[in-house]
Amino acid sequence: MSNKLFVLVIILMFFVAFIVVSVDKDETPREKLAQMLPLGDRSTPTVEVSASESRKYEANEFVTVASLELHGKDKELLFKQLTSRRASIFEQMKSLDVTESDIEQNTVEMRKEWSYDKGTRSLTGYVVSQLFAIRSSNRSTAAAVIAALSAELDVEINQTTASLRDKVSLKKEAIRAVGKKALEKAENYAESVGGKLGKVIAVNGDQYGDGVSFRVLGARKAMDYASAEDFASMSSVADSVEISASIHLVAELLQ
Repeated sequence: MSNKLFVLVIILMFFVAFIVVSVDKDETPREKLAQMLPLGDRSTPTVEVSASESRKYEANEFVTVASLELHGKDKELLFKQLTSRRASIFEQMKSLDVTESDIEQNTVEMRKEWSYDKGTRSLTGYVVSQLFAIRSSNRSTAAAVIAALSAELDVEINQTTASLRDKVSLKKEAIRAVGKKALEKAENYAESVGGKLGKVIAVNGDQYGDGVSFRVLGARKAMDYASAEDFASMSSVADSVEISASIHLVAELLQ
């Protein structure tokens, strides 16, 4: 063996011995490898929580949707009758403290009516109709509107919905409240394992599209089966609205 080869072997043995001595006996190869990796490649521990918040509010906006429909053979006469009947309905609403600005009117529609005899179609008349959305500020007025319209033979009541005038701001309040609840929950989980909460990594609505839903509460009966007594007692009109917010939050867990 030449002198050069002997020197090379000695250097190699010294290098291996140095590596063996420098490795901590308590560390596994995987742990040693993890220490050698750059910090950006390590997986950050996280805390993931879900939270929800529900709040009930008394409804302060009601919308009754109804349609006025007239049948006849003379188109011009039907349009005149529709104008007269609409004016009469507006007067009734005015007596209930519902102003014209509270009534939204759709375009008047007309369709033809036909009869069929042995495959032959014959024109029998026309139908003109108009849809109305009548807004009320309280439940008792909404019930009075339903009672007045239900007495009109040529008026069909489609539905009455309960809502909130300031639902946009109430929705924001619910989101802020559920976000605060989720943060507190995440902090509690972090502290329970001796850590603390770092920055929030992700947050989104949990169950609904944007995390917020509206649900109408209170007694409601189908208009086809509700009696005059039901209308008078307001049992056909919902009385409250529930706003529910859900959230899913992911944050860093710092040790």
